Amino acid sequence: MRNFFFSVLLYFISCWAFAQTYSVSGKIADDKNQALSFSSVLVKGTTQGTNANADGFYVLKLQPGTYELIFQYVGYRKKVEKVTVEGNVIKNVTLNPESYELKEVVIKDGEDPAYAVIRQAIKKRKFYLNEVNAFTCKAYIKGLQRLKDFPKKMAKLINAMNTSGGEKIDSTLLGVVYLSESETKYHFRKPNDEKEIMYSSKVSGDNKAFSFNQVSDMKFSVYENLISLDGLSDRPFISPINENALLSYRYKLLGTTFEDGKMLNKIEITPKRKTDPCFRGIIYIQENTWRVHSADVYLTKDAKIDFVDTLNIKQLNAPVNDTIWMPMSLNMTFNFKVFGFIGDGYFNAVFSDYDMHPVFPKKFFKNEVLKVEDGANKKDTSYWGGSRPVPLTVEEQTDYRKKDSIGLIKNSDRYKDSLDRDGNKLTFSDLIMGYSYNKTAKKFSLNTSGLLTSGVQYNTVEGVNASLKVDMNKRYENNRYHDVAATARYGFSNYLWGGTINWKYMHKPEKFESYNIKIGTSALQFNGNDPINPTMNTSYTLLNNENFMKLYKKTYAAFNFRKELINGLITTFHTEYAERSVLRNTTTDLWVDDKNKIFTSNDPLHPHTDDSSFTINNSFVVELGLSIRFKQKYYTRPHEKIIVGSKFPVINLSFSKAIPGLNTRADYDLAKISIDDNIKLGLVGTFAYRLKGGYFLTNRYVEFMDFKHFDGNQTILANNDYLNAFKLLPYYTYSTKNWYAEGHAEHHFNGFIFNKIPFLKKSRIQEVVGGHILFNDKLDQYYEINFGVEHILQIIRVDYILGYGPENSFNQGFVIGLGLEF
Repeated sequence: MRNFFFSVLLYFISCWAFAQTYSVSGKIADDKNQALSFSSVLVKGTTQGTNANADGFYVLKLQPGTYELIFQYVGYRKKVEKVTVEGNVIKNVTLNPESYELKEVVIKDGEDPAYAVIRQAIKKRKFYLNEVNAFTCKAYIKGLQRLKDFPKKMAKLINAMNTSGGEKIDSTLLGVVYLSESETKYHFRKPNDEKEIMYSSKVSGDNKAFSFNQVSDMKFSVYENLISLDGLSDRPFISPINENALLSYRYKLLGTTFEDGKMLNKIEITPKRKTDPCFRGIIYIQENTWRVHSADVYLTKDAKIDFVDTLNIKQLNAPVNDTIWMPMSLNMTFNFKVFGFIGDGYFNAVFSDYDMHPVFPKKFFKNEVLKVEDGANKKDTSYWGGSRPVPLTVEEQTDYRKKDSIGLIKNSDRYKDSLDRDGNKLTFSDLIMGYSYNKTAKKFSLNTSGLLTSGVQYNTVEGVNASLKVDMNKRYENNRYHDVAATARYGFSNYLWGGTINWKYMHKPEKFESYNIKIGTSALQFNGNDPINPTMNTSYTLLNNENFMKLYKKTYAAFNFRKELINGLITTFHTEYAERSVLRNTTTDLWVDDKNKIFTSNDPLHPHTDDSSFTINNSFVVELGLSIRFKQKYYTRPHEKIIVGSKFPVINLSFSKAIPGLNTRADYDLAKISIDDNIKLGLVGTFAYRLKGGYFLTNRYVEFMDFKHFDGNQTILANNDYLNAFKLLPYYTYSTKNWYAEGHAEHHFNGFIFNKIPFLKKSRIQEVVGGHILFNDKLDQYYEINFGVEHILQIIRVDYILGYGPENSFNQGFVIGLGLEF
């Protein structure tokens, strides 16, 4: 018995000793004692390691024992230090710049010797790209952004308009504006299966938020032919060892050195053409193996990157076993200047604990590519103190203390109520721009439109008309919410009141499950997609004698339901009971009278007579819909699902039935299908299409508002839904109650052509072409081809369109579209 207790005691002592860890910490600097930011520390013979922080300080947690630590920084000589850990150890390290020798070499045909190295690396590119069948690793990512300056005049204007009690733009916002950390487990299996599980997340000042840091956003491999940096550019960037890289890059051998007995080539890369999507900087390639040891490259505005002026990328690769090298660290630093806002920041990733022979459970890889665990944002300070592999800088520590303290105050009900009391006071500007009432602690808000935002418009049916909007919203902890929106509308010429009440309940956000009830009486366009912009119609009516908008009165009650049944399969249900009645023109007022034009009637079928083609009628319609996307990829957060796409198109099916009886006359059955997709084609650009078709299985009684209408356009302003609209098609001429087929396609070259034209390549404008086609029982053929230029002044797109219609009719014109693009 005594031996038993002694054995148990020894067991617990050994477990305690094994669990006990100490820290090895210090500063990594160069020979001038300048910090080497984000330098790497690896434990030799393992995949365990860390990075230094921005100030060069590192911390590595180790169990008692003797270790060899490898200290590395791109462009510096690697240093190996033996450390015995029996307690906490301070180990400061100085790294010296690598001495690269450029021996006398034979220049063959005037070619730099770097080209021979690059050709060998290109030959090995596919081998290293496909070398790994599967792996898992841990990743720690820290992101930080600073604001250094802001436009004072713009801030003054924004502050003057901010009467709701929100934060002002002033000098207190300077400094760190975003600081976040995350820990994830990343899983990969060939060819393209990946899954990332974020198990801890911290955002400075907001203990309820989740970090946006993701391994998928930090993936950078020169072995890929094209390197995508989503969010920073529409087009991918050419790898320095792309199979055709010699057409895009110049190379220069800066020297060679030896590391672990193997020669390392230091090669400078520069684009042959300044505006090509290419990197600049240094890559290090190991002789004979021709693997990329590390990279220190950057992009500038010349490469057409968005949001930032300069992006620097440093990546260090290291062996994880006898044959395979994997990334150990990746650092992205950037600076930006947007609309006078100036700042900088970085994202730093540390990869460790590689398993190159993982065994995945059956069906582990489905379509969920990122999962944020429920308690990821609940980890406390002590957890992060023990888990964080990269120590915080003084700046980061200060930001956490400051914002977490402020966050405690701001998240208190007392503070929220005091802020609401100030913000809820009615001011003169609220009457002009709209009023907001908030009970932040209870997650309740109420918003109304103002005189300038109430939508004062003009048309020949209502004359001057104005709308007042009120929206009430109540949110809950699990992302559920109730929203009630009400509008009131009055036409000053036809003395017609209208209004709607719309209630929406988001029941299960992670399933997109919502319920919606809407009742009202309104003047609506015959085409429910509202192809005619009310403001543009106002301008054309008053200034050009053209009243394109055609309206009818609808009094209705409707119910909608939406839910995702399984991933990629969303069902919708819609039912509506409505009374539809005639509206006629009641005014001919205008500002500029063109004697060659007269207003048309409000009847689209009979534009020259006020005798309407329909009489008051009722309808009862039921519609079922399915949206299908195979192998749809998605992210999940607690009570939230974010769809990120699929390599397959979206297929939408619907069936509508108008049921007669119940004092209703409408009687038809309509089946519809649409298919759309967006396909990335690398450097050539992006191709997008949408195909649609429909067939009235029965059409015993179909009023004109129930016809299938097409989104046409007869104004200078384009419909910004370019894959759903025609540019020159009349609004109602070819509406049908039988069958139709239409197709829309556009190719965005993302600068592929303009980048090669001298006087255009420095601009940020990009080229786009498109085609549109329509067939139905009224129309043998209708085609449109558009040639456009987009990103003009970042927000404008201009298209020239050629249209070819029935009886060989030909049409052409220009349209202008608006859309923000930064």
